[in-house]
Amino acid sequence: MEMTFKVKLNSTLSETGHIKAGTPEESILIPIFYTVYSADFSMNDHITNCFFADDTAILAQGSTTKFVIRTLQRGLIEIEEWCTLWRVAINTDKTRSVMFRKGHPKNNLQSLTFFEEDLSWDKEIKYLGLILDSKLTFRNHIKYNTDKFWAKVRVIIRHLIGRKSPLFLNNKVLLFKQILPPILTYVSQIWGLAVKSHLKKVQIIQNKILRIMTNSPWYIRNDVIHKDLKLESTENHIQVLSRKFFQQITRNNNPILEQLNFTNNNFIYPFSYATTKFTLELKPP
Repeated sequence: MEMTFKVKLNSTLSETGHIKAGTPEESILIPIFYTVYSADFSMNDHITNCFFADDTAILAQGSTTKFVIRTLQRGLIEIEEWCTLWRVAINTDKTRSVMFRKGHPKNNLQSLTFFEEDLSWDKEIKYLGLILDSKLTFRNHIKYNTDKFWAKVRVIIRHLIGRKSPLFLNNKVLLFKQILPPILTYVSQIWGLAVKSHLKKVQIIQNKILRIMTNSPWYIRNDVIHKDLKLESTENHIQVLSRKFFQQITRNNNPILEQLNFTNNNFIYPFSYATTKFTLELKPP
């Protein structure tokens, strides 16, 4: 298949150019070609490679920070060699490093070097829309989600689900379910184990929106509103999402997923959340 292009500047159109390499955007061949292209990416027994399209992360763990830094630096050197071999350009300005650990280091951590540039240790990073802080409290991610939630609410609240909206309550609830909870609970399978004080902030936001939708007076309890609208609390909703997510992974026959280890150290539980509240039986309606 021959691909061509033209450039238009004001009313002037250039001659036809020919694209001799690459694939059309959104082509079904792109994932296959990318998998083949990155098949020989640097592998290390002490490093876990995480790929999602062109977003790549490497993870290392150890009992000391020196071991982790030394392992990561060795992995970065191997990545440099692979990128140089296949002429892959890396934007070092977007490359970040973070150390997940308890407590605070007594001394400053040694910087990592990548393509002759030092990588400073950040307190948090954003990967695939999830903000990971060094203590894994997920406080900043929940704040980011709530801010994004309110930005979306301002667009639809006045005319669609607000107090003066002409829509019936059933339609308001339907719009609420389809648009707003997915924003609040994005990747909640990961941050759902945050402390209750952080999770409570998410529930407070949902309470406010439901009160606006129903125009409820102050003396109506929030749990009564949830029950009348047949809506779950955010905590219960996160539990259901997490349970389904990890159960689907363990039941999936995909050979790539079978290579992943979702058991804990004693290899008894089928996935990492098996000892938490997320594995409790679903409550009857």
